[in-house]
Amino acid sequence: MLKYVTIFILFSTFGNTALSNASLAEKHYEQAYAYHTIGEFAQAIAEYKKAITLDPNSPIFYNRLGVAYAELKQYDAALDAYQTALALSPMTPEPHYNIGLVYLKKGDLPHALEAFKRAVARNPEWGDAYAGLGEVYLKQGRFERAVLSYKKAVHLNPKGAGAILGLGKVYVKQDRLADAITTFEKVVEIQVDHTEAHYQLAQAYVKKGEKEKAAAAMAFFKALRQTDPLLQEAEMWVNRYPNDARGYNNLGIVYLARHRFSDAITNYKRAISLNPALATAHYNLGHAYHKQGKIKRAIAAYREALAVDNTLAIAHNNVAVCYIESKSDLDKALLHARSAVQLVPTEANYWDTLTQVCTLRGLADEARHAREQWKTLSQE
Repeated sequence: MLKYVTIFILFSTFGNTALSNASLAEKHYEQAYAYHTIGEFAQAIAEYKKAITLDPNSPIFYNRLGVAYAELKQYDAALDAYQTALALSPMTPEPHYNIGLVYLKKGDLPHALEAFKRAVARNPEWGDAYAGLGEVYLKQGRFERAVLSYKKAVHLNPKGAGAILGLGKVYVKQDRLADAITTFEKVVEIQVDHTEAHYQLAQAYVKKGEKEKAAAAMAFFKALRQTDPLLQEAEMWVNRYPNDARGYNNLGIVYLARHRFSDAITNYKRAISLNPALATAHYNLGHAYHKQGKIKRAIAAYREALAVDNTLAIAHNNVAVCYIESKSDLDKALLHARSAVQLVPTEANYWDTLTQVCTLRGLADEARHAREQWKTLSQE
């Protein structure tokens, strides 16, 4: 997905401006940027305008104002802001690129094409601008030009998931399904939870007749689509409340559901650093390690959860499962499995775990009883 260019590129392009001075305009800009980061675009616009009143010659302020308007789908206002940014700095490519994005949103492909071309002319080494061209050409059905533009974008930015995704979509249009699948898989390698990439993979597999792969890709796409809004909410929350341990724990849960294991672990650890007594964060850290097959680390994290709250049945159960999987310390596995069913005797999975431990330990009578309990609960 193409995104509006923000301050990070603009600083490198415009160079030193009044933003480097400790000024009131800068303070309003910083406040605007803070609002922008947490998605409060109306408040951001108000602060950008205050900064502009104090420093009306800053192209950065106007460009960022345009981005905020565009986020609110106020496209005409966004275009006015970008045009003012260009009047102040005509050779800067970013406003041209952002104008192209606005015209794409409006469905005005000819104007979008011209804007992206102007961005490329001012910075021939900017991959995003070529990706913009590729998207316009794709929508126009000019597939060969789209391929060339996307390939140029990928050459300039090999990790640019949006350009790679676009290239795969062109290949689908050209009925080059094998190339499309390979290309979509590259997107997933870069960003495992790229929602549209999994959807496109599913569609390509359907067209290629690979039903099982299509079903797997579609299942994960549906999971990602369901958690997309949760991800946005969770990320916004930690931006707003950076000292809230539960916020990081919740963000970790979303990341884990989206198979972003490293990100999940980072957030669970952050939650624990803020609140070591948050048992669920310790448990979730263990669960993430467990998913990665890091059994020793998983056991350690689960045990930390139990040190905080020894009544956490699921942690007892999962410690037992870890010992079973690692074929080690079945005595401890038995203790934890028994604790789990004692704490929550209505959970079938806990009885299943106890069945496995008892079987491995040769406790036939207890294994038989646990299996019967599991069967009864599973049928309810």
